[in-house]
Amino acid sequence: MASVPPSLMNFTRDCLTQGVGRTEIRQALIDAGWTDREVTAALESFAESPLPIPVPKKRVSSSPRAAFLHLLALFLLYMAAFSTGAILFLAIDVLINDPANRIFFDLGGFARFNAAVLIASLPVLLLVRRAIMRDIALNPANRITPVVRTLAYITLLITSVIMVCDMVIVLMGFLNGDLTLTFILKSGVVLLLAGGIFLWYISGLAFEEKMGGSQEETSSIQESQWRPRLASAGFLTASLSLVLALWIAGNPFHQRLVRLDKQRISDLRSLQGAISRFHKKEKRLPNSLSELKSSPDSYIERTSDAITKNPYIYEQIDKTSYRLGAVFDLATPTADDNNARSRDGFYQHDAGLQTFDLHVK
Repeated sequence: MASVPPSLMNFTRDCLTQGVGRTEIRQALIDAGWTDREVTAALESFAESPLPIPVPKKRVSSSPRAAFLHLLALFLLYMAAFSTGAILFLAIDVLINDPANRIFFDLGGFARFNAAVLIASLPVLLLVRRAIMRDIALNPANRITPVVRTLAYITLLITSVIMVCDMVIVLMGFLNGDLTLTFILKSGVVLLLAGGIFLWYISGLAFEEKMGGSQEETSSIQESQWRPRLASAGFLTASLSLVLALWIAGNPFHQRLVRLDKQRISDLRSLQGAISRFHKKEKRLPNSLSELKSSPDSYIERTSDAITKNPYIYEQIDKTSYRLGAVFDLATPTADDNNARSRDGFYQHDAGLQTFDLHVK
């Protein structure tokens, strides 16, 4: 039910108290400049009754439960939408090789994070929406509670700003001659997600526009046929994004082996640094890795594999050269995470026992 100004409410109450008919009240208010919707809301605030005084109808109000469910649903929707967009952006970068697009972060880690967000948020969002629809089935007037309208208009504002900004960026790219396939696809993703959410909420607000405020009229209004299809399309888009994220992230068991090999490389780098510090102080190479722990300058806690507990390979070649080695689970992938900063002598390796000949300065 739309809010009614106090002056309009008082006038309507006074007229009904004096026995003025509703048709005459409506015509007088419309002639005075009030809109038909405002007049209808004022008249619908009072029930038709044989009593000599107007009987006010119960106003639709928001319960704490409704506020909680709608706020939670909106928060989960934002989470799912942002993660879906991030995954689609990532898929575009992976599938379309743009030389101008330089990636400085871990693609797999980014995909796993957003996949986890979708896995956590989508089922809860479906359960919350189911609870909301169950409440609406029991009381159809819950469709137009104040909290629903407020959150809907806030979401319309946010999505409208996003779509306008997206259009501005596209037009700037066109005028600057910077339109590429990657740019166009990412702009389309933003427009698709923001536009879908916008259409969902603005169609929900259409219920309020169609009714005069009574619960009986609310019950008779049927939901738009395309609204369930829009919800299904959004769920399918998020599900497709989840599949893409899991494909980009790779097998979780394989990723564990990759992470363990990275830890072994990190340990070898730490050992290399400790050996260099030991040589700088003692003017010689250590006889064993355990000797590194004898000095605070070269102390290193881990000298063996954290998983297998086998010591890392260490051999002296001459006075300034030595050999380090470890057993790796996997070979270095051909397409890694583009993190050039971590590519040193230990970067390229095969599976199994691998040794590296090093030299101290």
